[in-house]
Amino acid sequence: MTLLALSALVVAFCLGIAGVEAGRLISYPPHIRIKPSSYIVEFESHIPKTHVSRFHAMSDVSVDRHFTKVLNGISVSVNKRDFDPNHFAKMDGIKRVWPVRYYYPASSSSSASNSSNIYSHHATGVEKALKELGVDGKGVKIGIVDSGVDYNHPELGACWKTEGCPWQYGKDFIGDKYDMTDAIPIIEPNPTPMDCEGHGTHVSGILAGRGPQVRGVAPGATFGMYRVFSCPVNGQGGSADDILLQGIEAAFEDGHDIISLSLGGGAWSEEPMAVACAQIVQQGVVVVAALGNDGMGGLQTAGAPAIARGVISVGSVDNWNITTKPGIITSTQGTQTIALSMPGNSKYPFDFDSDTPLAIPAGGEDSIAGCANYTEDMTGKIVVVKRGACAFNDKVTYAYTAGAIGVICYNNVAGDMSPGVSNSVPIPFVGISDDDGKYVTDTLAAGKATIKALKGATEIKPSKTGGQISSFSSIGPSAELDMVPLISAPGGNIWSTFPKKLGNYASLSGTSMAAPYISGAVALLKQARPDLDVGAITRLLVSNGKPITDPATGLKTNPFKSGAGLVNIYDAIKSRVQFDPPVLSLNDSKVSPIQGYSKLESLGNVRWAARTINIHNTDSKKSLHLSLNNAAANSLSMFLANGSFSYMPRTWPADTSSVSENELPQVYSPNAEKTIGPGKSCSVTVFIVAPKGLKDSESWYYGGFINFTLQWDGEQTTSTQVVSYGGYNGDSTVRDVLSPPSDGLPAFVDIATGMSVEDLSTLVIGNNVTKAILFGLAIPSRLVEIVLVDAVTSKSAGYTLQGYNEYMPRTCPECSVPYLSAPLTKTVFTNSELTNVTQAPAGKYHVRIRALRPFGDIAVDSDYQVWDSAEFTIA
Repeated sequence: MTLLALSALVVAFCLGIAGVEAGRLISYPPHIRIKPSSYIVEFESHIPKTHVSRFHAMSDVSVDRHFTKVLNGISVSVNKRDFDPNHFAKMDGIKRVWPVRYYYPASSSSSASNSSNIYSHHATGVEKALKELGVDGKGVKIGIVDSGVDYNHPELGACWKTEGCPWQYGKDFIGDKYDMTDAIPIIEPNPTPMDCEGHGTHVSGILAGRGPQVRGVAPGATFGMYRVFSCPVNGQGGSADDILLQGIEAAFEDGHDIISLSLGGGAWSEEPMAVACAQIVQQGVVVVAALGNDGMGGLQTAGAPAIARGVISVGSVDNWNITTKPGIITSTQGTQTIALSMPGNSKYPFDFDSDTPLAIPAGGEDSIAGCANYTEDMTGKIVVVKRGACAFNDKVTYAYTAGAIGVICYNNVAGDMSPGVSNSVPIPFVGISDDDGKYVTDTLAAGKATIKALKGATEIKPSKTGGQISSFSSIGPSAELDMVPLISAPGGNIWSTFPKKLGNYASLSGTSMAAPYISGAVALLKQARPDLDVGAITRLLVSNGKPITDPATGLKTNPFKSGAGLVNIYDAIKSRVQFDPPVLSLNDSKVSPIQGYSKLESLGNVRWAARTINIHNTDSKKSLHLSLNNAAANSLSMFLANGSFSYMPRTWPADTSSVSENELPQVYSPNAEKTIGPGKSCSVTVFIVAPKGLKDSESWYYGGFINFTLQWDGEQTTSTQVVSYGGYNGDSTVRDVLSPPSDGLPAFVDIATGMSVEDLSTLVIGNNVTKAILFGLAIPSRLVEIVLVDAVTSKSAGYTLQGYNEYMPRTCPECSVPYLSAPLTKTVFTNSELTNVTQAPAGKYHVRIRALRPFGDIAVDSDYQVWDSAEFTIA
């Protein structure tokens, strides 16, 4: 077995930082790229000058940034070899210490071609709000933390901080030379946050576009751009989280009503940015964040800071129209045009003005994904591969190594796709739909074929998946089983502004595009109803979402994929009722009869949870009459019917024609009809029952929507608002955490060759780092330990290198984290701080991985899943 990207493992080993006191100094898993010898330090209480002065007084420590508003701490760099960060963690008044880590913008594709594609706001209520209510965001301030903005773009005002200009705030915190692969990245901020990458300008158009090609959601708002991402250098476009925090804090200090974040990483609310964003929300500022683009990895792929408490987390739906590049296929069967996505990065356009040969990797179904070394020469050819099994960057790298001059990737699910790759990828990369992929592969199976794609050619076509959840959109729940996303907005195949030097316009896909859409919608709501606080804004926005119907089953899309559904800002503005909470997370359901309600006692033993919803009639003159009913959603599992594990969630029911009511989630209420007086409030208790017949062993996530039908006195019309709910069908505290054996993990691998070591009986481990243990996580874990265990005494010899890792995300081949790793030598650590170094005595050992189960206690052995390897030798 070959395991990919072993070079990344070695890099992770070289840059990794050991974990220290659990809960004090946070350790990141080895795949996380961190800034060496750099830390974020959070203080226990409001920063006294004495705390900061202590760090200034340390001769080997430089205080880089001082956060006073959003985090209550500092970032520091250490100029001392072999520095032990436990020194910081043990200081009085220190709450937490994190290594400085890198983040990336949350978009998945790019292009730079001129074309007209004014996408409609009709389905989201934006068009109606702009025209009928006259709102455009005027008087609302929105801070965007991103890669900058080309403020000279004619559709973005062509101005900077002049009278009447939409751009009145902002700053560059990073400059054009920042390269996170440098030991000490160069930070030389420019006088203004001019964008040289494109992401921030695209985001800005979604918010602020003035037409004619791009019409933003809130073009009348006042904006600030806080540049925290640099120009891509060596294909790297990331930024350190202390720089991101600096931008977020500046946006907060400038008094913005809304902070829009199209970036992310990590899976836990304990991430520094998540902590900061939660504090900002508590101080009365709306924070909107992209959920992430790991949806092909399945459940629990949501990222920080979107999962932070109080943050409005945003999923993506596909646009109703998409901008494509025509690709002309010529073969012995004739000529046909397919729709190519815009290129995966703007550096390498997919331009082939003459017929260029197409090819498929040899080897059958296992090779079609293009995730291994090619057995044939692809020189001068464009390779066609199937989505899945590895990251897009890996597909292009393998093809390029084989001599290919371009890659076409076809979707493995219904609909179009817009894949994204880093700027380090040396050849053009585009995506096509599953239907076009079948046509191309069938054509190549019958004989030779070529493709021509003319420079500058574009066309607009309807999307088959318009209004559906984008396949790339990350899926909830959070690591702690909270409901995310809260709401969804257009984010797939979005045409918007781009820097003038990069082509003026581009079609991008990502939750990065959905987040500013929601930020703009919030601006319209704040303009129309300036008295609303953060909580009321979230409640109105979410409860007025429109659940999305799954065309395959006729049921609603699970809220862990869609949140409350597609945003409708017109209805949110006009709403006269608030529901608190607007979502119900059911992570503490139980199996027993429901006592005290005769209608429910007949259900027998069921998995159920009771919740109370508070309802406030904000109409001061009219009584509200309401009733509720249930709209069941699909249930989702990562186990197929044959028991095998699948990253793409399985949907239940696959066929709704023969499903009884109790096989779907049910909602009961003893007070399902209510009348609420003018300006009054009441509460409704609901009993939510999980679907019957679903196996606990298959780890199902169920959900649905409580529909409230509303009618006010003297009015003939009714309206509907929703409270979404979702839960886990089982006891999450006993779930297995490690990826299933079908993934081929855990595995010992040779770092030099990337090949797995199958026979451990002959394996000898010494001082050199030649082998590593690779493993995956099916769900996030609070703590993962890797130790060497003496085969004779069964006692631990100590932690391996990178053997103590906190707040681990889940992994999958197409996720931003494909797998996790720990290098193996005879060097071990006898404490969890990984500071007491020793050598394991010669003898027989095995590796033990302990992964903490959900909501487990780190001090209780039975709360861990344990895996032991076969025996090997320490020399």
